[in-house]
Amino acid sequence: MAPLVAALPSLVLLVTLPPGSFGGPWAAWLPPSISGLSGSCVSIRCRFSFPEELRPPSIHGLWFFGSPYPKNYPPVVARSRGGRVHESFSGRAQLVGDPALGDCSLELRPLGPELAGKYYFRGDLGGYNQFSFSEHTELDVWDGPALSVPAELVAGTEAELECRVPDNCPEWRPRLSWEGAEELLEGSARERRRDEDGAASVWSVLRFRPRRRHGGARVTCRVTAGNGTLGWAANATLDVQYEPQVLSVSGPGEVLEGSAVVLSCEAEGRPPPLLAWFRGPAVLQEEPSAAALRLLLPRVQPDDAGTYSCVAENRHGRHNRSVELHVAYAPRPPTLNGTLWVVAGEPLTLTCGASAHPLPIVSVSRGRRLLAVALPSRNVTVTEGHRDFTVTTPGRGAAGVVTVTGVLTLRGTLDPRLAVVCSAHNPHGSVRQQLRFHHPGGLVWAKVGPVGAVVAFAIVIALVCYLSQSRRKKAAGSPEVTPVPPPAGGGGT
Repeated sequence: MAPLVAALPSLVLLVTLPPGSFGGPWAAWLPPSISGLSGSCVSIRCRFSFPEELRPPSIHGLWFFGSPYPKNYPPVVARSRGGRVHESFSGRAQLVGDPALGDCSLELRPLGPELAGKYYFRGDLGGYNQFSFSEHTELDVWDGPALSVPAELVAGTEAELECRVPDNCPEWRPRLSWEGAEELLEGSARERRRDEDGAASVWSVLRFRPRRRHGGARVTCRVTAGNGTLGWAANATLDVQYEPQVLSVSGPGEVLEGSAVVLSCEAEGRPPPLLAWFRGPAVLQEEPSAAALRLLLPRVQPDDAGTYSCVAENRHGRHNRSVELHVAYAPRPPTLNGTLWVVAGEPLTLTCGASAHPLPIVSVSRGRRLLAVALPSRNVTVTEGHRDFTVTTPGRGAAGVVTVTGVLTLRGTLDPRLAVVCSAHNPHGSVRQQLRFHHPGGLVWAKVGPVGAVVAFAIVIALVCYLSQSRRKKAAGSPEVTPVPPPAGGGGT
């Protein structure tokens, strides 16, 4: 037989009916479930009816625990007339309703976890007119209030904490209060009561907007009853989630080429963020749910110089900080460029350049005489004003490269040992490159290395072939063409 509490909530109230006024079949109305605080009490409101034609001389009742059927020998909780009850309920259970009036209400006190379970009522009208109702109440005994915390508290987002307690002991009405809530900004609490299916509860809602600093804060819902003689409490430690923050990035500002470098990053966030080291769009290293991440560069090269970024990311946001790495290295062999060959007396354009960090001092000399010096730290170029050398436009090309451009004019009698030297140096080393000239006949050759030698040799071969072919043409009787001078006066007809 299904419970009728939901359909007939008014029947839960105690209504005085004279004997013999019962009608309809055997039926009972009681809350399907009820709860109470340990050490407090609970009152189970109960009504029942039986067929009117029975007209019993007396009406009694009793409560069973765990089963409605006597053949199962369930513990007897309470009786409306004298008789033995189970020792667990002796002095703690009382059938406070009057079965003669259809009231089967039961009261239990003090509550303990051993009293939790199912309670069944059995009507006794004498003789064979006894009936065990399948409708029952299941009692739940709480150790304290139920404190509900949202599955996720996010900094800056409004949240609610709910504290709920049963209110089924008429003598001891619970009172709720919050402790630790004063630390929560914009916090407000309100209390409500609900009576549903014959079981009542009271709850308080604390609404607030958590901040990062509230993480780890302890909030307590405290319940008192009986003018403070009874008390319970439930605690919650706030786990506030928030977007990540990169706290620090560290590493050497400048290291020498070939050194090992460690870049370190520390971050925080809830949940712990994914940490990653980036260089440009490339991910160099990453670690999930980390508070720190180290990036090892075992042997740095000049190409490793640049900006490195540590990025922290979780589902609430993303944050990054960067560190700049500079790699110091000695000058690379300078490049000394010039025309492969020139005619004596004509200008020869030379460019001398070298890369290094810090930027190198680049100089150009001829023999023992210094012709020009580029000072990148002062962004100037100093020249000696040599008559065969004029500095035009000094400047910087690619990053870390210093160049000096000059025009060298070779005049007069040429020194067989003529050479121009390009040098570069910084605190980590120095290098030099030499451009030596050769001048057979009226030509001046610039020896610039193996590649230049091959090119120069090819030019010589081409020139020899050209002269030989011209001589053969003349020997074959090629007619000479004598230019005819224009008429005197240069006038036309």
